[in-house]
Amino acid sequence: MTALLLLIYNILTICFFCIITPFALLFSSNFRRNFSYKTKERFVLWDFPSPNNTEPSSQIKTKRIWFHCSSIGEVRAAEPLFKMLKSGGGISIVLTVVTKTARKYAENIKDIDFISLFPLDIYPLMSRAFNIIKPDILAPIETEIWPSLLFAAHIKKVKIISVNGRISDKTFKFYKFFSFFWSAFISCIGLVLARSAEDGAHYKVLSKNKSRIIVCGNIKYDRDFNASADRKKFNLKDGDFVFTAGSIREGEEESLISVYKEVSKQYPNLKFFLAPRHLEALQTIKNILSEKGIPYSLFSELSLKENQNFIIVDVFGVLQDIYSISDLCFIGGSLIDKGGQNPIEAAAYSKAVLFGKFMDNFKTEAQNLLEAGGAIAVSDTLDLQKQVLNLLSDRGKLFEMGKKAFEAVKKQKGSLKLAAEALRREM
Repeated sequence: MTALLLLIYNILTICFFCIITPFALLFSSNFRRNFSYKTKERFVLWDFPSPNNTEPSSQIKTKRIWFHCSSIGEVRAAEPLFKMLKSGGGISIVLTVVTKTARKYAENIKDIDFISLFPLDIYPLMSRAFNIIKPDILAPIETEIWPSLLFAAHIKKVKIISVNGRISDKTFKFYKFFSFFWSAFISCIGLVLARSAEDGAHYKVLSKNKSRIIVCGNIKYDRDFNASADRKKFNLKDGDFVFTAGSIREGEEESLISVYKEVSKQYPNLKFFLAPRHLEALQTIKNILSEKGIPYSLFSELSLKENQNFIIVDVFGVLQDIYSISDLCFIGGSLIDKGGQNPIEAAAYSKAVLFGKFMDNFKTEAQNLLEAGGAIAVSDTLDLQKQVLNLLSDRGKLFEMGKKAFEAVKKQKGSLKLAAEALRREM
C-alpha cells in the first residue's frame, strides 16, 4: 500500500513540476535566478568526494550522517551540533538544504564534508542519492517530512532520526486529516528527538506509535549568540531608540509601517529596521512607504550615505547584528496567520520581545518568554502601537523585560548535548 501511495505521489510531483516550472520561469525573475543556481544538484548530479577526502585519518570507523534542513534558520541551529559531533571524531557529515541562501551559508561551515541542494523528492532520485552518500543515519531537522526521502531511507535500511522534531498544531491537523497517506511515511522515522512534549505527541499519533520519542528541547536555544555590532556602524546616535521588526511576512508590512508612522510622531529619535522574511517583498514595502510619504534607506546603502529613520533590511545574514543593537524587537509572521518566526534570537540578546497572536510554529518558545515576563503578545496593529509607546515611555520596564527574556533563553539551554548524545548512541 505504501509503495502505491508513493507511486501516486511521484506521478503528481512530476506533473506539478512539469506544468508549473515553465510558467514560473516565464513570469518570475526570482524563480529564474533560483532555478539556474546549481540546478544539477536537484537531480543528484554530484561530484561526491571519495572516502579518503571525508574520513578522519584514525582507526575509528567513520559513520556518515545525512542531515537535511529547509532554510538558513535550521542550518544555523544545527551548526553547533555539527561541530559537537565532529569534535568526537569518526563522523562524516553530509548536508542538503532547500533554499539558495541556506546553501550559500553552509558553504562556510567547515564541519560539513559535503553540501548540496535538496534533490527533487522523486523516488529514483532519492534512491540514487542514498546509493552515493551511503549514510548510516538520515537526520531531517524539524518538519522535513518528504515521502520519497523517508521511503528510500526505509528501503535502504538507513536509520531515520528526526532532530529538533516539530509539528505545529496547524500542520498536525493537516497530516492527521490525510493520515492514510502521511502516516505511511512518518512511521518510517525510527526516533524523534522532539522539540517539546507536544511535538512528540504529534509524532506518536501520526506514526501510529511506531516512532520512539525523546523530548530533548529546542536546539535553537544552544546557538552561540555572540554578535557585538557597533551602533555607530549603523549611523546610530546615543539617544536613538532602535525598534526592529524581523522576518516580516507578506501582509504585515502595512501594519508595521503604520505603527512606525504614528510612534515616530511622538518619538522623532525612533530608528526602525524592517526586515522582510522574503526579499521579494521589497518592492511592496517601497510602494507602501512612497504612498505614505515616508522617506527610507536601504540597509545595503547605510555605509554610503546618511540614513533616514526608516531602514529596509534588503540583505540576508544581518538580522542577528541588528537585534544585538536594538532596544525592542517585533517577531514577524505573527500578526497574520503564518505561525510566527523564531523569537529566541532576539531574546538571547536581552531584548524585550513583541509578537502577535499567531505563534503556532513557536508555541513553546513564545509561552516560555511570556511566562518569564520577557515578551508581550499583541492582538492587532493598534495593540502593537500601544505597547511600543508604553515601552518607549518606561525604559526601566523595557530593560527588565530584556533581562527576563535572556534568562528564559538561558534556562532552556542543554538540548544540543542531548541530541548529540542520542545520535551517537544510534550509530
